[in-house]
Amino acid sequence: MRLGGRLGERLHRTGRAARWSAAGAALLIAGAGALWGITADGAPRVRVVEQRVTVMDGPDDDRRVSLDVSFYTPEGAGTDGGKVPAIMLAHGFGGTKREVAGDARALAEDGYAVLTWSARGFGASTGEIALNSPDYEVKDARQLVDWLAARPEVRLDGPGDPRLGMAGPSYGGAITLLTAAYDDRIDAIAPRITWHDLADALFPDASGEGPANGVYKKLWAGLFFTSGSGGTACGRFLPSLCEMFQEVAETGRPTDEAIETLRRNSPAAVADRIDVPALIVQGQSDSLFPLSHADATARAIARNGAPVSVVWYRGGHDGGPEETERLRGLVGDFFDARLRGARPKCRASR
Repeated sequence: MRLGGRLGERLHRTGRAARWSAAGAALLIAGAGALWGITADGAPRVRVVEQRVTVMDGPDDDRRVSLDVSFYTPEGAGTDGGKVPAIMLAHGFGGTKREVAGDARALAEDGYAVLTWSARGFGASTGEIALNSPDYEVKDARQLVDWLAARPEVRLDGPGDPRLGMAGPSYGGAITLLTAAYDDRIDAIAPRITWHDLADALFPDASGEGPANGVYKKLWAGLFFTSGSGGTACGRFLPSLCEMFQEVAETGRPTDEAIETLRRNSPAAVADRIDVPALIVQGQSDSLFPLSHADATARAIARNGAPVSVVWYRGGHDGGPEETERLRGLVGDFFDARLRGARPKCRASR
């Protein structure tokens, strides 16, 4: 099961869905690893570059990882001073960069440079899954920001500082929040159906005593680990994480070390650092990351003085209506306002 994969709608504004539904009428090779695509109704062409980006991560910055990335740019970006804002799109757990390809192309049609990548341990990227660890996935994301800052198509706010938004569902939502906490070059974020504290999400305790006394969400935890295992005991996980899961699975209780690890890989651990405009989207049909997680994240960001909005919709990890058009409009308008300075639109819905 792909956690958040079914929720990878295209993040463009309402009214552009029909344009994208007709996409793919022509694809022309434009050099090694690059494609030009144009929609059937003549929408702006998008250039897609497929390549590998090498990053160094790990506690000692000595782990070399090759990330499989795609870079989408609108026609004209990078020529004659035509630099555009950028957006990084992260995928859900168990997915790859292909999960958000439709989102990326639609945003590029709308005039953004968009970077997607398969996180370490997923798809064609090398490395092992570390559950959005600050030592691994967060360091990878920060080096992708460096990569974007060097692209001639991307607008800069200063040397090495791109005008940049970030979004993603579930696992991708968490890396969005964590990257914003560790890298102040992120200018706006739109995380979706993600966690505030992963320890509390997997071991909820209504009494308030904490995850050590919580109820183990065995099914959801099992899906996390089996969907990334590749049919083996540890699969592409860091061995330490696999051992942690196996111990918890046997006892039904988290060790102190497990709680510490899960919390360190959570926005809750660094919520006091997230001070950029945020649009948080959370599902009402979600027993994995319920509405309370979005509420906690929103309150934390608001305490830092940053503008934050929360949107609920009827779907979530448990299924339900996706409300795709409504969310496309809200997220598209959010990035237009925060990255381009466009005037926010007034929207009403039933």
